[in-house]
Amino acid sequence: MRRSRVLGAAALAFAIGLGGPAAVPAAAGPTAADDLTIPAPPHQDPARKPVFAAGAGLTMGRGWNGERYWQSLQDGREATVAPCPSDANEVAFHGDSMACGVGPSGYVASDNTGPLTIRDLGSGASETLTAPPGRAWMRAFSPTQALAAEVDQAGWLTLHLIGRGAEPRKDVVVTSPERFGTYAFRVRAFDRNGALVTYLKGSGGHSVALLDFATATLRPVPMANGVTGTDHTRFGLGPQWIAMENSGKVTLRSRSDGKETRTVDLGALSATAVQPLGDWLLARGAAGLVAVPTKGGAARTLLAQTAGEEITTGADGAAYVVGGSDSSHWGVHRIAPGPDGAPVVQKVVDVPPDPANRVGLAFAQGQLAVGQTDPATSVLGYTASVSGPPAVSQKPVWKCDLSVNAKVCGVQDAVGARSAATGDGRFVSLSRADVGDCIACALAVNVIDTAAGGTVRQVLPAGGRELWPGVIKNVSGRYVLFTAAGTSDSGTYVADIDAGKVLDVRPDPSSVLWGSTLWQPEGNKGVVVGTDLRTGQTTQRVDLGSGCRPQGLMAAGSWLYSACSSTGDGAAAFHVPSKKRVPMPFTTALHLVRLGDGYVVRMEGVGLEVYNVRSGTAVREREIGQWFNSHGIDWTVDRFGGRLAYTDPGQTVHLVGVTGEASPLALLDQDVAATADFRQVKTWQARWWLSKPVSSWKLTVRDKASGITTTVRTGTDARGLIAPAWDGRSATGGYLFSGEYEWTLTARPADGRGGEVSTSGTVSVTRPPTSGRPPARP
Repeated sequence: MRRSRVLGAAALAFAIGLGGPAAVPAAAGPTAADDLTIPAPPHQDPARKPVFAAGAGLTMGRGWNGERYWQSLQDGREATVAPCPSDANEVAFHGDSMACGVGPSGYVASDNTGPLTIRDLGSGASETLTAPPGRAWMRAFSPTQALAAEVDQAGWLTLHLIGRGAEPRKDVVVTSPERFGTYAFRVRAFDRNGALVTYLKGSGGHSVALLDFATATLRPVPMANGVTGTDHTRFGLGPQWIAMENSGKVTLRSRSDGKETRTVDLGALSATAVQPLGDWLLARGAAGLVAVPTKGGAARTLLAQTAGEEITTGADGAAYVVGGSDSSHWGVHRIAPGPDGAPVVQKVVDVPPDPANRVGLAFAQGQLAVGQTDPATSVLGYTASVSGPPAVSQKPVWKCDLSVNAKVCGVQDAVGARSAATGDGRFVSLSRADVGDCIACALAVNVIDTAAGGTVRQVLPAGGRELWPGVIKNVSGRYVLFTAAGTSDSGTYVADIDAGKVLDVRPDPSSVLWGSTLWQPEGNKGVVVGTDLRTGQTTQRVDLGSGCRPQGLMAAGSWLYSACSSTGDGAAAFHVPSKKRVPMPFTTALHLVRLGDGYVVRMEGVGLEVYNVRSGTAVREREIGQWFNSHGIDWTVDRFGGRLAYTDPGQTVHLVGVTGEASPLALLDQDVAATADFRQVKTWQARWWLSKPVSSWKLTVRDKASGITTTVRTGTDARGLIAPAWDGRSATGGYLFSGEYEWTLTARPADGRGGEVSTSGTVSVTRPPTSGRPPARP
């Protein structure tokens, strides 16, 4: 089927897509109504909320940034926990207190390690202890004492209890029945009455011992029969019992005298933490939090799921565990013996879910693709209004799920650093694909087609067999401009994803696509030329007035953007119809700038700056004060007469506009068959790509012989592409006569700005055979 390669004069101007009246003045700044939002759904994984200590309040962590805070269990009051000074570490937490010093891992230095500061996180009061020279602080303290250690000349370790506040015993040596060194010494757990420690005995072998703060004595605790090491043992210290778990077997020793012993077999629970609680043993593992009676009996599930942290023992002897049934029913729970001694669970702090993580944005013609992990990876599609009251869909209108198609919907090869919106309802990315037995041998263009409800496919363009893809520089309609490494060299390429081939052109590294037009520098004096990729002919030449070779060209609507170097000096926007050059009031690297239709967005350390250039002067219209990663990750622009999109720290996507009018509607590209033989085909193949959404369109055909014009197709909303399926019939259902026809497409912009556009061409129609004589022409 032949394709029409000739455009009329009006169609040619619209195909260039950079014509129209001069820019209109910009109005005042946008209103709050211009900010559309899409909040993120709750993350399916529960929010991280580690609990470090529990007293009158909880000392907890917030998110993954290491911030600590204390929250009262009585009135919910919160206080930020200031980090330890730079010359100290977090030694230990207990109750409402935090100790800062040196030696958090239990390592003992041979010289004075400095003071120990213990802060009451609820009241803000603090106390500083100074140990004699040669002491190092250990990970344990009580309301009256703090644990320290010293090493003698032979390398043996001696423990000391340093008195706090009014405690008269300022330095008490701990009595031990055996000698031990610094190697493998660790404080496993502690409370207000003592600490459970492990060490390597001087006579050989590992040992467990209970340090009693009141008597300053160290009493060995026998391990389970057959267990000689502590490396794979989990410990728990309760008011009555000491628990030691190894390979699913838990040995409990009486804390008071060490003589009474109980054994609990956890079987397949795969415990990662254990904690005695009266006559019950708490075990945390893959099955959540389970309570097992130590005197025998069935286990009880207390929490279906728990976080990965240890079980925290509060100053009141209760256990505190983060968990719940799912991310929306999550919290900190206090577990304490009830009236009958069995564990009772009480949620003391709610932990709401974090939002799902937005990992990439692509935006064109009001159609937005959002990459998301929660924890599954998917690409979700949303639609913003292009006329009438501003609005955006709050639920996805399509979804591309990684579990369904990992090649196309993955984070790396879908929305993110390498994906882009074509402006005709498709989102594309690059990857490598297998060809036969050859692994990753061919360049692949991954396509998500929103017109088909988010269906996906992979295009292996001819000529891409020896290309290793780099990044997508620019896309428009059916054309993709990208960098790639070839077998002999690297460079910039253009692929036609509909024709399925890499075009036989080698664009300049500073080139840019706008529809079927490839813009690139000509010489070093500020001139750029537009080449029609369908014909290879130069259709326009523009002098940007910069006097330098343009770098980093961008195109959107009636606008071009360039600079004189990669560092952004001499940066300016250029309005092609009025030949107006608009210098930008900044110098910044080209990869930090993006051009929209009549506006420029600059990413800096302070956030994003939006400059409106529609008045002929660069006016900073909006500042978005937050840190951003990069274009396509957490911010992007809709080049096709649309908005700026960005993701805030709370994972909400914002769509914001600029004041003034977008460029007039223009035809960017067309693919129209010059013949339509309905004896062989069901529909005439015709497509028109447009620079921005339209509210209505009409396709007519005029019989050149009779002069009769027939409306054959009409439509309403269209975003970037009009592709009618005409079957050769009139509105009444009968086939038109065979002959030569002139087709005309008329479209009206959805934003109501500027008049409708019209483009025409010819098509030779052949109707199917019919019985009898055809009716006479009027």
